[in-house]
Amino acid sequence: MLLTVCTIRQLSQAHALGQSFLRHHPARPFLIGLADNPDNLPPSWASPHPLLTLADVGLTTPEIARRAEQYTPTEFVASCKPAFVRAALERAGDQNLLYADPSAFVYAPLDTLFDTLDTHSAWLSPHWLSAPADGLFPDEKYVQSVGLYSGGLLGFSAKHPQTAALLAWWEARTAHRAHLDFCAGQCLDQRWLMHLPTLFGDVEILKNPGVQVAVWNLPHRRLSRTQTGWQVAHESETTPLLTADFRGLTRPDEGLFRAQNRLQVRTRPDVGALLTEYRAACLPHQNPALSQTPPAHGQRPEPVVRRGWRQTAFQRLNQLSHWIATVPVKPLHR
Repeated sequence: MLLTVCTIRQLSQAHALGQSFLRHHPARPFLIGLADNPDNLPPSWASPHPLLTLADVGLTTPEIARRAEQYTPTEFVASCKPAFVRAALERAGDQNLLYADPSAFVYAPLDTLFDTLDTHSAWLSPHWLSAPADGLFPDEKYVQSVGLYSGGLLGFSAKHPQTAALLAWWEARTAHRAHLDFCAGQCLDQRWLMHLPTLFGDVEILKNPGVQVAVWNLPHRRLSRTQTGWQVAHESETTPLLTADFRGLTRPDEGLFRAQNRLQVRTRPDVGALLTEYRAACLPHQNPALSQTPPAHGQRPEPVVRRGWRQTAFQRLNQLSHWIATVPVKPLHR
């Protein structure tokens, strides 16, 4: 089974993901967790895939209202993700489960990812497999703030005895602490993932460069189109492209790497070709009635994206504030 969790606005992307998955796994279920109000769905619209709602995963109306009040829409979805994973696994029976963000896309069979879960409770995909060798952004410190592992692609075993405890722990943490607040040590659902390999048994860390190719790791990877599909080269290894995540590639102002300056798509024809293919695959699923529906939950405003002179002014004001707070002041003597 493959699960994604999204708002109504993201359903078109989710449908493109579902089609890409079912192309390679027609016998495996694809499930959409709707972290939104189903009453806001267009009346004449019907989902081609099964939907799980917030009520289906056990979230009560008062709990939904409480989270909506304290979170932004992005944070709200992140806080609900572990509950959707738990509920989807309960439905899956003895089938292992992969989770992917709606911005993901599948390029090849994922049998090796499913099979890994036969002997592991879960697996994680690191943001990086190579350390940056330049002074560009993001750096290691920033990745420590957002989390070492991507919350956009995860695997969970249906049979391993540690899985239920792992999910219960993760769900308890994100319910109240899924804010995007680096100073408080929080970054949505994904910062908590760093604890899984030490707190729970048999958590695998995937180091396959063909998994979760994205804006944050593409500077270290090169793509090529062959007769058998896309290939990914990383250092001395070349492997088939299994999945890619297009958050931050289709729209630079989304995701956690909006200020990155290492990847320039205009200088990477391989990335441009992959992006063109993805946009063409999404085109048949676009639906204005979906994309124009604002999220029902999440009352706090999303962070403001600053670029150009606004970003420069913001940085200089922060520097001035730091100088005022730390400049030595001599005591006055009368």
